[in-house]
Amino acid sequence: MAGKTISAHIDIETANRVTHLAKMEQRRTSQIAGMALKFFVGLPPEARAALWQIDALASPADFEEITREITRTLLHAQYKVANRQIISHLNVDNLEQIKTEDDILEAAVALTR
Repeated sequence: MAGKTISAHIDIETANRVTHLAKMEQRRTSQIAGMALKFFVGLPPEARAALWQIDALASPADFEEITREITRTLLHAQYKVANRQIISHLNVDNLEQIKTEDDILEAAVALTR
C-alpha cells in the first residue's frame, strides 16, 4: 500500500508497548502506528477533544475503564460486520422445504458432502 511516512513523538513506555505489540501481532511498528492514527483522525472533533482531556486528567483506573468500554464497542461492531457478511452469503432458497427434524438432518448431511 502506498502511503506517506510521518513521525510522532511518544514516551518511551508507549514506544516499548508499540514494539512489543508489533512483535506479538507479527506486524511492523508503522502498521500499529498507522492504525492508531487512522482511528484517531477519523474521530469527530468532540471525541478527539475528549480524548485529549482524558489523557491529561484521567487516572490509570479511569483509563482502564475507558479502554474496556471502547473494547466492548469495537467487539460489538466487529460482530455486527461479521454477522452481516455471513447473512449476505446464506442460501435460504430451500428453507421452506425443511419442515421436520428428518429434513434438517438431510440438509445437514447434504451440506457436508
